[in-house]
Amino acid sequence: MRKPIVGISLKLYQNKIDNARNFAHAIVEEVGEEKKIEQFMCPGMGVLYPVAMILKESEIGLGSQNMAPEPNGAYTGEFSIESLIEMKGGYVEIGHIERRRIFQETDEMINQKVRLALDYGLTPVLCIGEVNKTEDYQEIKDLMKKQLFLDLFQIEGKQAEKIILAYEPAWAVGKTCAASAKHVHQVHGLIRECIKELYDNQIAENIRIIYGGSVSQENVKLLVSDENVDGVFVGRFGHNPKQYASIVETVKKAKEE
Repeated sequence: MRKPIVGISLKLYQNKIDNARNFAHAIVEEVGEEKKIEQFMCPGMGVLYPVAMILKESEIGLGSQNMAPEPNGAYTGEFSIESLIEMKGGYVEIGHIERRRIFQETDEMINQKVRLALDYGLTPVLCIGEVNKTEDYQEIKDLMKKQLFLDLFQIEGKQAEKIILAYEPAWAVGKTCAASAKHVHQVHGLIRECIKELYDNQIAENIRIIYGGSVSQENVKLLVSDENVDGVFVGRFGHNPKQYASIVETVKKAKEE
């Protein structure tokens, strides 16, 4: 059985230290001892350290929303994996649609970051997904396979197993409604097929795939009801600690059934 996952990214919404600390304390109080669900939190870069100090005594892992493609050097304004490790971080979000679209990150750079994270023993949370809404599933599969081929270039199977794939269709990220459960189930199955074709059956069975894009208390049960959906990546609907805790509990119950 693949261990279910719930992750949360605060993007650039929570930038004041006291607010970030209070939120982290509240999350830890709610679900900080939960062991059946793997959890990670990606605070804003400016509050990463104070949040790290709170999460370190809990079961919730620390992640960064991005990192430089090299551990150190002349990369003005970037964030180093060395700093994340010093803060006991274990996850790094890579390739989010906002990084690809707003900051023009290429698949080549994303691949470089994924390989760097794996080399340093961290878990890359690799975001993939189509930009425009379509029900042409062959087109979606072709796109997913191309993204995965480029983003996982030169990464061997046993290493690839350690990656968390986050399916985040751009048209559902930050929107009122998530992608339908039917669509998410279909695409997660296609992503697993792509991994099977790029690697083999075992890697495809072992790798974990989560969904992100307007995940809420109301839709999470249906979203994770399919065997190919290993969890969710929560955004703004998790900004209320009790709502986030409710999502974690729902995922746990759904995967125990």
